Amino acid sequence: MRNELTNLLPVERRRTLAREYYLRLGVVIMCFVTALTLVSMVLLIPTYVLLVKNSAAKEAYLVSVEATISATSEVSLPVRLATLNSNAETLSALAHAPSVSAIIRSILAISRPGITLSNFSYTPAGTKPGTIAISGTATTRDALRNYQLALSGMSSVRSADLPVSAYAKDSTIPFVITVTLAP
Repeated sequence: MRNELTNLLPVERRRTLAREYYLRLGVVIMCFVTALTLVSMVLLIPTYVLLVKNSAAKEAYLVSVEATISATSEVSLPVRLATLNSNAETLSALAHAPSVSAIIRSILAISRPGITLSNFSYTPAGTKPGTIAISGTATTRDALRNYQLALSGMSSVRSADLPVSAYAKDSTIPFVITVTLAP
């Protein structure tokens, strides 16, 4: 015995059944799409609320910043201009001031046989010219004297002062030379 299904319906009735089947299938698909659309709209509500509140907060912040700027610009503009002018003058003065790192490089470039440098201390120029204190040890008095004279001969140095007490020892002489920079 064979299990083949035999459709005994007339052709017209088969077409009607197929049309009804496709119509029901279309209705189910439309219901599914409608439900999916409604669910997605419901899930987008929190995002929409967040964006609206965020936009309102940003607009309020923008209004407060604009109010602050307009109030500040009217009242304190001369004060800000004076501050900016003084800052510009300070920067202009710094552009013409000698570079401390260049001065220290030139100090290090001086030949110093018998001299070991251990410390540099820079005091910036205020009302007086700037100074650099150079610390170290010298093997002999002659080496220390020659180094002091070499420092005095630099173009960026006004004077190189070495206390007389530095010459008290004959060898391994600790010293501090105070170099006054030329303006």
